[in-house]
Amino acid sequence: MVHIREAKETDRNSVALCIAEGFEKDFSVLCKDNQKVADAIVAGLNMKRFYVADIEGDIAGVLAISDCNGRAAGVEKESLKKQFGFFKGFIGALVLKEEFEGQLEYPSTTGYIEFVAVRKRYRKRGIATTMLKESMLLTNYQDFVLDVTDVNVGAIKCYMQLGFQEFKRVPEKHAKQKGFSEKIYMRYSKINA
Repeated sequence: MVHIREAKETDRNSVALCIAEGFEKDFSVLCKDNQKVADAIVAGLNMKRFYVADIEGDIAGVLAISDCNGRAAGVEKESLKKQFGFFKGFIGALVLKEEFEGQLEYPSTTGYIEFVAVRKRYRKRGIATTMLKESMLLTNYQDFVLDVTDVNVGAIKCYMQLGFQEFKRVPEKHAKQKGFSEKIYMRYSKINA
């Protein structure tokens, strides 16, 4: 049975590995080894922002809810350089800084959902849906925003079934390199639910 709960400090390594596995296509430009990616990002995780799907002590999935007062992850340059080498670590730090640490321009009543990831062996069991539903109930935010790439059809379908609605599309400048054309921004309101 899946238990959704706030992440603990002792979950840090499992959360990092889940993110590395869930976003392995994105990280593959820097490194194809999920454990190395996890080791590179683990120190920068703000565990107070994460929720986990726990199945009998095993972390099956994660997501984070950030807001205008802070994000779920920061970039630890030395850790990236150590795991990926100087050049790739330097480039990774530049790219990830904008993605991980960019200031959110939403009001404090809006939660920004990020890092939704489910370990490969647990996929196709509805874990992402359960994590989203239950973690949103555990917060005091009035509404939620997330972004998803236009090629992630399964995630878009999941979000729409939960009541998220698209409100903006932003074209990707480096579409060919990143493998998607647009980021789709979606919103969910507890008030309208």
